[in-house]
Amino acid sequence: MGTETITLEVSQDMLAALKMGATDLGDRIRLLAAIAFFQEKQLSLGKAAELAGLNRLEFMDLLAQKGIIVFDYDASALATDLAGIAELGNHG
Repeated sequence: MGTETITLEVSQDMLAALKMGATDLGDRIRLLAAIAFFQEKQLSLGKAAELAGLNRLEFMDLLAQKGIIVFDYDASALATDLAGIAELGNHG
């Protein structure tokens, strides 16, 4: 699979304000983009981790550290699943 290069121009003043070099800023932007695309459901967990340059477990750990929910159940799906689990428990 091919790759593309994206260039972002940032002033030296901006790098100084952020207290980081261009490489560190690039890495940080990749990470923040991966998190945002995952939260917006534009990338799966695996693809977002790949964009961030992390494996899935590292990315999941990072999301947890930031308080970002990895598995997003909606309330009706959760209620259905809990009812199913309760019913299984009654049959066992």
